[in-house]
Amino acid sequence: MAVILEYMRIAFVGKGGSGKTTLSALFAQYINKQYPVLALDADLNMHLGSLLGFEAELPIEQNISHPAAAKIIKTHLRGRNARIKDIVQFRKTTPPTADSNFIHLSDPQDPVLSRFGRGDGALRLLVVGSYDTEEIGASCYHNNLAILENILSHLMDDSGVVVTDMVAGVDAFANTLHAQFDLLVLTVEPTRRGLEVFEQYRKLAEEAGVYSLLFVVGNKVRADADVDFIKAHIPAEKFIGFLRESEYLRRKDQEGGALNVDLLENENKALLEKIKKKLVSIIPDPQKRLRKLYELHRRYVAQGFITERYGDLTNQIDETFTFPA
Repeated sequence: MAVILEYMRIAFVGKGGSGKTTLSALFAQYINKQYPVLALDADLNMHLGSLLGFEAELPIEQNISHPAAAKIIKTHLRGRNARIKDIVQFRKTTPPTADSNFIHLSDPQDPVLSRFGRGDGALRLLVVGSYDTEEIGASCYHNNLAILENILSHLMDDSGVVVTDMVAGVDAFANTLHAQFDLLVLTVEPTRRGLEVFEQYRKLAEEAGVYSLLFVVGNKVRADADVDFIKAHIPAEKFIGFLRESEYLRRKDQEGGALNVDLLENENKALLEKIKKKLVSIIPDPQKRLRKLYELHRRYVAQGFITERYGDLTNQIDETFTFPA
């Protein structure tokens, strides 16, 4: 495995059924040939693990959003951070400080990854998880994503690649997830609905200040006419490439089971290489992400229901904290 100096973080986004889970799995396998990978399944429909070859389903207690698991993870990440007065004040936007504990992908004994992850140091998987039976009709999936936000904000940027199959639609803009990555890859189908999703993402990404990180992959492309259709409506500088109609992927959809990137058609492997080149061309900036997190934290904790229930949480920000160089 090659060693790099920082985590590179990539999230595959798009509407449900656009193929982002398949692309996430293929890219995780592809880049895992060079770098250790932490795969994150943040989709309500949890299929990333099976596509990566993890056959048995996780016990629900190992899903990071399970209440008991989330409490264990938050307690660990809190560490000696006295700015978090009580664990219930550890909110989804709470930023790290020098007294926090961090998650290290490069550490095979990392307490969070070894307890709740699957796989080894070369390829690990964390699953957010769906609703528990007790949450039916009484909860929102956004609540499940909060612990993922905590994990991402407390990842120490030292070595590896984070590959995330993001929650479907534009839900990443309802929290800090849109600001936690170095590259956002939007899967777009050659349909009017696909273009509408791009427009939604474009507008939200511009307003959130992350449009420079957003790029497009055309998926389910059958003919040159599909390529022309997408190119006619999306800026050329935002293209990475196209995933062509794949006989191998169609067969695997029918058979089920894990994908094998080595069996993918060469023209589609070429797309994965383009995504990799785009990702490694980016110089990660943990401090910039942290400053954005501070901004989102201030906005979130200023809401009345937060101040009424938890008090003033703006003091959770430690402006003097910096990630190690």
